[in-house]
Amino acid sequence: MSFRTKLLLLLLIIALVPLGLSFIAQRNLVTYYGNKLAQDTHTLINDNAVNLLHMLVDDYGRILRRDHAMARFALQAQAQAVEQALSTENATSHREIYLATDFDDPQRQPTDMVLSLGHMRLAPDGTLNPMSISWNHQVFFLAEQTQFDNVSDQIQRLSHMTDIYKSLHRIEPGLFLWQYTALETGIHSSFPGKGGYPADYDPRKRQWYTSAVRDNQTTQQILTDVTTGSLILTLSQPVHSPDGELYGVTALDIDYLQLFSDWNIPTEWADVTKSMVVSFTGKPDSRSQLEILLKNQPDATSQHWSLPVEREFIDLGDPQLYLVAADIMSGRSAVRKINYYGEELLWAYGSRQADAPFPLVMVPYERVIAPAARAQESVNRQITLGLSASAILTLVAVLVAVLVALRQARKVTDPITQLTAAAQQLTQGKFDARVDIRTGDELQHLGNIFNDLGCRLEEREKLKQSLALAKEIQQQLLPQENPQCDNFELIGISRYCDETGGDYYDFIPLGSSNNSPLGLVVGDVSGHGIGAALVMATARGMLRALIDQYAGDPSRLIAEINYDLCYSIDDSGFMTLFFGTLNPEQRTLDWVSAGQAPVFLYRSKESGGHIEELGSSGIPMGILAESEYEMEPVVHFNPGDILLIGTDGIWETHNFAGDMFGTKRLCDVLYRSAHLSAEEIAANIFAELDLFRGDRTYDDDLTLMLIKATTEQSESF
Repeated sequence: MSFRTKLLLLLLIIALVPLGLSFIAQRNLVTYYGNKLAQDTHTLINDNAVNLLHMLVDDYGRILRRDHAMARFALQAQAQAVEQALSTENATSHREIYLATDFDDPQRQPTDMVLSLGHMRLAPDGTLNPMSISWNHQVFFLAEQTQFDNVSDQIQRLSHMTDIYKSLHRIEPGLFLWQYTALETGIHSSFPGKGGYPADYDPRKRQWYTSAVRDNQTTQQILTDVTTGSLILTLSQPVHSPDGELYGVTALDIDYLQLFSDWNIPTEWADVTKSMVVSFTGKPDSRSQLEILLKNQPDATSQHWSLPVEREFIDLGDPQLYLVAADIMSGRSAVRKINYYGEELLWAYGSRQADAPFPLVMVPYERVIAPAARAQESVNRQITLGLSASAILTLVAVLVAVLVALRQARKVTDPITQLTAAAQQLTQGKFDARVDIRTGDELQHLGNIFNDLGCRLEEREKLKQSLALAKEIQQQLLPQENPQCDNFELIGISRYCDETGGDYYDFIPLGSSNNSPLGLVVGDVSGHGIGAALVMATARGMLRALIDQYAGDPSRLIAEINYDLCYSIDDSGFMTLFFGTLNPEQRTLDWVSAGQAPVFLYRSKESGGHIEELGSSGIPMGILAESEYEMEPVVHFNPGDILLIGTDGIWETHNFAGDMFGTKRLCDVLYRSAHLSAEEIAANIFAELDLFRGDRTYDDDLTLMLIKATTEQSESF
């Protein structure tokens, strides 16, 4: 019976295992979609909240700019009317005048007095009660030391402002709380008319008055209202005579909370949301801050009307507010989640335009995503109940399956245990490790294959050792060090793409001193690996055997080696070879090339600073036995000249894109590195090759020889 049949029977016996897998899949699926539903709900609620807040602050910003512009327009019109009334030569018809004391006396106050829910007075017990006001009359208050007879003309002139105040008030009835004017003479007129002025009240000492006079322009500040005790936003502007003399200051008050009347914060956030109007006070060379001008606090009151309201700021230098500061300074409206003083908040702010105020809304993020948290809790509760019931059933089925599996497992695991132990012996180099499996199925067949594996691994290990020995022997055939030569630096390097290769270079001394001629050899056998290495070793042996006989005739030397190679290798192989005789004393090179081209000759900057490509003397060796090779023109070296001889594996190196390194890149590296030593030039070339090919392995062997002239020659050529 086959192993596959046994496995099929085993799966049928433990058929309940799929139920366990089904439970796991069901649990993961339900949990995944439950979590995804909760996450999607969270994301949807978050996105909706962000979009809503974005829309709200953009709308609030427009409303705020509208109200601010409307208030400034009304104040400017009010100031022009006051200046015109005070500068008219003759006052117009007299109107009935009511002083603050008249409003305080029920017998003398105007007959149109009504209770106004928009004007609330703070009672001693802390409650707010509607005030009695007149919509048809102003109230005139005279500061201490101001006599009515001395200012009656100005009072009469200002009495005609009632109609102006009323018309400006009708522009936005719910916006302006009080409209009033104070003069340097101590007069204070206010609309709508009301009583309740403190005896020590002097408008000329109030912040709205002094600021407008000091800055000589329209100012705004948060103050405590004299009569209501509530916080108000006051806009004030100085008024002057035609010749520039200061008359006084005219102003209007905006109900602190009126600016928030159109801010429709969702009811589920309203109790924890902080809404405010802020202005940017940052300078390029100072710390950036947001000044809180207004806050949506229904119970916002100050201790006393004469005390200044403490200014509040938000420091934008806080690292948590870095992105907020960037948005505000760039004039962008945005909604961002900020961890501010240990609380995670959604900050929504409108776009800033110069120094104009803009809205800022802070909502606790926990309150925003509360519906998502409740939804996730409900989903998790239902998932837990369903999975608990399913888990009980699955557990029973799994227990039964485990009992059956334990009984059958031994029949399958014993052969595998044998294979494991034998495999561990193989890893320790015991190639005679064997297994004895007699199951009559695929496991027994696998055991037979394993028993043959040891012999094959042993053969492969021997082959690997042989290749390592061949590599070591071939490396010993190459020069073990670069020769010392007067007037020249020489270096040779070979890199094989396999353990062994077909590239070859050599330095063959033709005398015993540093001034003796030196034979230079660079060769490249077609292909690479063991076969190419054997041909290379054969050619080296021939060269070393014939060098003494033909040292003075390189062309004959190459021809003899070619003849012998033609009868030593098959028709598919060949070898290119460069041979040159370097004369250090004469600084010359006699050379011949059997297909080993191009050879690159760099001429130093004193000689023109260019690179010449030298050609070949004939075809590669091993092709035609009767080939002849002519000597090439002698190379004369000047200080700084460099001769580069390399095999085609260098410029035919490819990268992963299929591009070839090429001779141009090689010449560029040679040109840039010409001022360096021969060793450094070679290092630069191989570094550029490694950078060019990346992680791709070499496709061919690489061999490079460099000859650089270093000192001034003793005689000219």
